[in-house]
Amino acid sequence: MAKNWSDPAEIARDSRVYAAFVLVLCGIAAWDVLKTIRFDISILTRRRPWRWPMALYFICRIAMLLHIFAMAVNLNAIKEIPCQRVTWISKVSDAIGTCLSSFILILRTHAVWDRKLKVAIPLGALFLGQVLIWTQTFRYSRARWNPQRGVCAVISTAPRPLLVSVFAYTMAFDLVILLLCSFKLSTASRSSTLAHLLLRDGIGYFCAAFGANLIQTIMAALALNPVMNIVALPFALVVSVIAATTVFRNVFVLYDGFSGDYTKQKASNTSSTRAGTDIRFVTTPRVKTSSVGATTHRFTSDIPLDELKNQNNASISIHRVVDVDVDGVL
Repeated sequence: MAKNWSDPAEIARDSRVYAAFVLVLCGIAAWDVLKTIRFDISILTRRRPWRWPMALYFICRIAMLLHIFAMAVNLNAIKEIPCQRVTWISKVSDAIGTCLSSFILILRTHAVWDRKLKVAIPLGALFLGQVLIWTQTFRYSRARWNPQRGVCAVISTAPRPLLVSVFAYTMAFDLVILLLCSFKLSTASRSSTLAHLLLRDGIGYFCAAFGANLIQTIMAALALNPVMNIVALPFALVVSVIAATTVFRNVFVLYDGFSGDYTKQKASNTSSTRAGTDIRFVTTPRVKTSSVGATTHRFTSDIPLDELKNQNNASISIHRVVDVDVDGVL
């Protein structure tokens, strides 16, 4: 005999499983934030220069926490709460987190393509389409306090065609971003560390987000009951935000490595003098994007100094220049 997914007892069981699953996701989201808290603090305390994409990074993470904790409260309340308001908070934060996760990757792809309008305009149009389709889901989500079970029971969700369209669109959008970025990076120099990082993280992000959104798309298409329709919704958001913000951090950490690994050489050679010649080592990290997304200019310190040994009052400045686009990539 086939299971009756619309049976109230079955919906109650699904709600309990859903509530436990959301608590697990709360732990994962909190773990990700705590694990990377030092990076966040370094931005807030201005140890890292502020760049406007950092605002998107923080909004994305806050939206993830708001959504997952609102869902946890909604499904695990110990006394009556305003269910509809909490549901609205979780829904809006879900849309913000998902759309900004994609937008972070759009900025990176835009920079990789050297800010060309032929790429920026289509990606911008696709992003606006994503925002528009997500906003259509707000009016359908309904929850009501169930005194017998002591939880906010899900009454209704968006219609099946709309739910399927939302997540199918998100998956297709992420695929377009991956293909554009991968194509451009594949033409970059194989020695480019940044290009390899962006390609690796781009594929990793896509696989993680695609898998999470695919599960939610399947559950929405099956339309078993109001609870099962959205059972993977918080999971898709948590995976997408963690993947996108990891891409964001990796680029900045790599830039720190470029700008900092010469510090010791600078300190040991700043005051070096030989035969009246003052040799000064200056590390000058710069930020720029090349047409292939990232270019590292390498300069060697093996400069012939024999001609200068007998020259007095000569001064040589050796500059190490690292070109990494941080603002544009992310």
